[in-house]
Amino acid sequence: LQTHVLLSVPRVHAESLVLLDIGPIAPTNIWAPFFGTNEASNVPDLNTLPNFLCLRKLRLVFGVQASQSEDRHMHRASKHRNSPGPETSVGIYPLFPQLESLTVEQYPYNILLFLENFPRGQLLHLKLYKCLHHFYELSLCVFSRLQSACIDIPEAPHASKEQDEETWISKTFSVSTLRSLSLRASVAHQVDLPSTYQLHCLQNLDLSIGMRSVEVEKLLVELKHLRSLRVTITEVLSKTHEYLSRSIRPKKYTKSKYTRVLSTTLEQLTICLVDLAASRQRRALAKTAWLAARVPSLLSLHTQQEHLQ
Repeated sequence: LQTHVLLSVPRVHAESLVLLDIGPIAPTNIWAPFFGTNEASNVPDLNTLPNFLCLRKLRLVFGVQASQSEDRHMHRASKHRNSPGPETSVGIYPLFPQLESLTVEQYPYNILLFLENFPRGQLLHLKLYKCLHHFYELSLCVFSRLQSACIDIPEAPHASKEQDEETWISKTFSVSTLRSLSLRASVAHQVDLPSTYQLHCLQNLDLSIGMRSVEVEKLLVELKHLRSLRVTITEVLSKTHEYLSRSIRPKKYTKSKYTRVLSTTLEQLTICLVDLAASRQRRALAKTAWLAARVPSLLSLHTQQEHLQ
């Protein structure tokens, strides 16, 4: 259920639900509308704490952003105030023994503590959008079976925004179980990708973050099983800059590097050019064509241009 005002959820028996998609809802008393089964009588009971025994897919959209005073209060509060349990049952939360997919949008409090109340080692799919508070303390490494992640990276609260984003992305690139990864962040500045990847199983990658054109080739070389790639280019080296780089590091820019096959698995490639001057756009398109020529498995090539407002 999706509306433009806070949703008033009717009382629902939780144990038979397989999919739950609700919002916008308030961030408190999330599970109050749901009830479980009385163990003694084995019948649904409105006063019994719900356990979502069959739930496989859960999407929660929150419609109220925390004010600064509320955020300070929640920061000082104990874990149960930030957790997805009813306030009347402190320390007791619903169980999700079958949950595989979790989407959380606009949670206004501590997202790190909120996620601790779900079976992180069990989840296969995770999506987070506009979850600002304590985001950079979150590590996807604790989701030990995670296969796909779609993450909206918020603006870092500190002056060193680029460094915070790069550190978080570097940690995410070490989650070896991922098969699909989508990262979105501000493209107002470039982000340097990590020097090493551990995404050994990755097949689909969508990087809607500001990056340099030179990173694309490295992605193709390092990610051996990649089938689909979408990147956002916000900087292209000039001919002079690239020539000087080759002169300084001649061993890394041999002829064999520029004629070798980059990938034998990639089938779809999308390159989005953002806020590039006309000359840099032409250079980026020429580089894209030369890159595509070294990917014999490529079936679909798409380029597009965008401008920041």
